[in-house]
Amino acid sequence: MLEIKGIVVGMSITKDINSLLDDMLVIRSEINRMRADLKPNETLVNNQTGERVSANKIEELANNEINEIKNELNKVTNDGKRATGLFNNVYYVNDVIQDKLLVQGESDDVNK
Repeated sequence: MLEIKGIVVGMSITKDINSLLDDMLVIRSEINRMRADLKPNETLVNNQTGERVSANKIEELANNEINEIKNELNKVTNDGKRATGLFNNVYYVNDVIQDKLLVQGESDDVNK
């Protein structure tokens, strides 16, 4: 347990927040890769349904997923109120290299 501003917080909240942020990084990275590889009006085939889907539609779906992650972050952090001071205290160490690997798609396990 960690006490921040008089509030005792379990360390699992930081793991939950980091996991959600990692998920968001991966999605944004994939959006950027898709933008570089495809024209906006180009279509792809959905492997699961066989349906043709435009790059714009895929980006829209990815942005919807990011919004869902943001909503989940707001739930986990009580709209940021539970996260105050979690990531700038002396005990927190961010793994910047892991974040870079996630963006580059080189991490085997996103949610460690």
